[in-house]
Amino acid sequence: MKEVILISMMTTLLAPFFVQAKTAMLEGIFTSLPDAGFEKNVFIHPLMQGNGKAEINGEGYLTGAMSADDKLLLESYFFWEEGSLSKADCLSFPAQQTTQIEEIAASNGDDAAQIASSYVNASAYLDKKNAEALFPLPKYKTRQVLCISSEGKHFPQTSASIFFYNAQVGVIPMLKQ
Repeated sequence: MKEVILISMMTTLLAPFFVQAKTAMLEGIFTSLPDAGFEKNVFIHPLMQGNGKAEINGEGYLTGAMSADDKLLLESYFFWEEGSLSKADCLSFPAQQTTQIEEIAASNGDDAAQIASSYVNASAYLDKKNAEALFPLPKYKTRQVLCISSEGKHFPQTSASIFFYNAQVGVIPMLKQ
């Protein structure tokens, strides 16, 4: 019984370090491979409570960790085998820059500062606006994604264990600097 309590206490005390180690993989500078055919530079700031900020080619974006359900949806969207992203750490970004999200919200008479305060708020707002559109787009036409294989394996259709995706250019193999 004492062992169970001790293990439980140690797990509770060390959990923040494991979370920090996992999110640390998703911080830093990522660049497209030289032969990718398209240049992308992504700088990921540290995540705080699942929300963060990123710069993609110098422009500011909100970012957040992807859920298991979102990974399954992305696999389906790519026509990849189910589970291809199960052991990957992935971040999602709205396709719009933070300043564009603020402008959209303000032009609709909504609280721009509150909406652009986090990835969760901005994504929910943009998803709602997309659903109200005459021709709503699939979720991954309105998102960008950065994924890192936690096992170092290459993803389908890439030559790397890190990729960036957006609807304009598709899947781009990346390197962490």
